[in-house]
Amino acid sequence: MSVIDAKQALGHIVELNRTNAGHLDSNGRKGLAVEKETGDFGNLMAEAVGRVSDKQLSADQMFERMITHPDEVEPHDVTIAMAQAEMSLNLTKAIVDRAVKAYNDITAMR
Repeated sequence: MSVIDAKQALGHIVELNRTNAGHLDSNGRKGLAVEKETGDFGNLMAEAVGRVSDKQLSADQMFERMITHPDEVEPHDVTIAMAQAEMSLNLTKAIVDRAVKAYNDITAMR
């Protein structure tokens, strides 16, 4: 980030650098929108569920390693991994429940 030099400020007019396409220019116009690569809703949800599944599998693998090779894995790391997996699963369940409720509410409106 560059700091404005005192020589750049003339009266009440200061030339600013635009660092984001959403910023307004000196004429009050918005810049060109930067498009992000995003998939559709189904792909986003599938990726999110996949990450939750990966956390569950990782916690299970750490637990198995703790049982088979106790010197390689710290019990605290296993506890943290299991808590993260449980939290992400609970959050996913809550989101799915809300989505199903919203769908049922929308279909019930006639």
